[in-house]
Amino acid sequence: MSRLSIIEDLLGNLLKETKELVAALVLDLDGFLIAKSSIKGFDEDIITAITSILEQTINKIKKYTETTFGSGTFGTNEFQLFYIDLSKVTPAIFVLVGDQYSNINQFIPYAYIVAEKISSILNNRETSIQIPRLDNSGDLILHPEFDSNFRKKNISKIVIIGSESVGKSSLVDMYCRGEIEENYKPTIGISIVEKKLQISKSYHLMLYLLDLGGLKSFAKIRKFYYSYSNIILILFDFTKVETLNNVKGWIEESRQFIKDKSIPILLIGNKIDLIESRESIRSQAQDLATEYNFPFFETSALTGEGIDELFTFMISTLF
Repeated sequence: MSRLSIIEDLLGNLLKETKELVAALVLDLDGFLIAKSSIKGFDEDIITAITSILEQTINKIKKYTETTFGSGTFGTNEFQLFYIDLSKVTPAIFVLVGDQYSNINQFIPYAYIVAEKISSILNNRETSIQIPRLDNSGDLILHPEFDSNFRKKNISKIVIIGSESVGKSSLVDMYCRGEIEENYKPTIGISIVEKKLQISKSYHLMLYLLDLGGLKSFAKIRKFYYSYSNIILILFDFTKVETLNNVKGWIEESRQFIKDKSIPILLIGNKIDLIESRESIRSQAQDLATEYNFPFFETSALTGEGIDELFTFMISTLF
């Protein structure tokens, strides 16, 4: 199956979960259609009209493609539009289209899950086209409803935060797949990965790892996902002391949006394989962990060192 067919199947899954949307489009930076899924009657003339509306925005994206991710909403007499700029990772934009009565803002956090999958597919990364379901209030359903091996108490959601490029996605890849992607691509808002664990013949665990994008521009999206957490992992990069200095900011952000103050938080120093002497920064990190009463772990997402110990401790804490 071609990449474009996979994307169209993904967009079809999105529309099944979001009844107020009439279309989902992926456009290149010249405004040409890459892939779409839509309701009956959403024809080429409508798509042409929408790309005309977005033309000025696309031109700005092309001009500033190396600087940041962007997003925005537009309203017309007939449609509500929301777009996500993917150009920092791949030259494309993702567009949601709702009718004039739709509350398209409620789907924005959800849209970032799909945007990350689109980006991964366009970059030839193996990606599931399944997306979490939404309940009647628009919240994600993060549990395998139809799998009798899992009970709600056997399911945990792990939110992973930290500055850009500290290795959050690589840590998830190494733990879940045993390997990492060689070419770094920043996470567009959020990536959700499942990890099933069989403890015994009759006892299973399900972990949902929510990898939240570290860019400042994603702060407005991250706040929606903290409420799902059963545990928080805050990563810093041993080779960049500024990422450790940023940890207090991440603590403040997470505490602002997590109502349950008993949610455990772990501090993780990553990329230990890239630094010969880490005693100084380790001492600073340990002092910070002691100050907040956080467990502290050291890992290498590249070699896998320390990852088993981290997740063994975490699972024993959760279950």
